[in-house]
Amino acid sequence: MKKSVLQNCIYALCGVGVLIAVWVIAYYRVGNELVVPSFFDCVKDVGELLVKERFWRYFLNTFKRVFFAFVISFFVASAFALLAYVVPVVRGILSPIISLMRSLPILAVTLILWLMFGREDAPIAVAFLSLFPMLYAAMLSALSGVDGDLIEMSRVYNVPLKKRIFSLYMPAAAPYVLQESGAALAFSLKLVVSAEVLVGTYRSVGYLMNDANQIPDMSLLFALVCMTALVGLILESIALGFARAVERRVK
Repeated sequence: MKKSVLQNCIYALCGVGVLIAVWVIAYYRVGNELVVPSFFDCVKDVGELLVKERFWRYFLNTFKRVFFAFVISFFVASAFALLAYVVPVVRGILSPIISLMRSLPILAVTLILWLMFGREDAPIAVAFLSLFPMLYAAMLSALSGVDGDLIEMSRVYNVPLKKRIFSLYMPAAAPYVLQESGAALAFSLKLVVSAEVLVGTYRSVGYLMNDANQIPDMSLLFALVCMTALVGLILESIALGFARAVERRVK
């Protein structure tokens, strides 16, 4: 176990090292800080952002939208996935709807939702439209992978549906669902910030990115992008660790 963790950490550090090397090479190759800023300037900007109260207020506003969009998507997707698993007719009806939601052009939809919900809530709606089909598919796949022998046994012994759902289906599907949820949470952060940039949501990370772009301050913009990516990675890693802990408990 410890060897595996150490190995993963080494791989992660190597990956980060490769990305930094590519960044430094691109910086010297391009030779224009308005296109590719210095890596060390970005690190300096990250340090300055971390001590600014304004950044944390704006970041908290963005994270509230991320969390709200994820929670709504998770519970709605859970309800529909369970219903689709138990009632095959519902699965058939939802199939084309899910496919349609996946094929929506996010950029155009963001502009429409901006007009419908305003600058503050449009990013939440955008994230929901992408997260719901993603989580629904993951949950339905996890439920479909539940041991068929256990399901048949529960039916033979006339176990009530409610007990089957909470004592069999959900515990068996939990590890995979939690793992996919971590990826969905990180994806939600990307969606919300992108929508904030596009619609100009006030007092948000997207708003800070727009400010940096208009100055222009590419070093600050890159720093904000890197911090957003890092937070997404941390959220996904936490969810993955939690999923593994649940999987060990279930087994």
